[in-house]
Amino acid sequence: MPQTIQVIYENGVLKPLGKVDIPEHRTLEILILEDDLPLSLIGRVAEQGGSYDFLYHAAEDIYTTDDGEAV
Repeated sequence: MPQTIQVIYENGVLKPLGKVDIPEHRTLEILILEDDLPLSLIGRVAEQGGSYDFLYHAAEDIYTTDDGEAV
């Protein structure tokens, strides 16, 4: 299951800043996002990774013209 954790990079090693629920010796793939990245880049990475795919499902279109005026 995907997890998001914060780490600090010290002496060539990524160290978690909190408890992680990962079995010992598990091989992982890590996507590194720095805190100072522009939001547009973070959004683009999220989009390419499928984070917004749920928006294309018909069930997500819950608004109608009865909800108010278009903006």
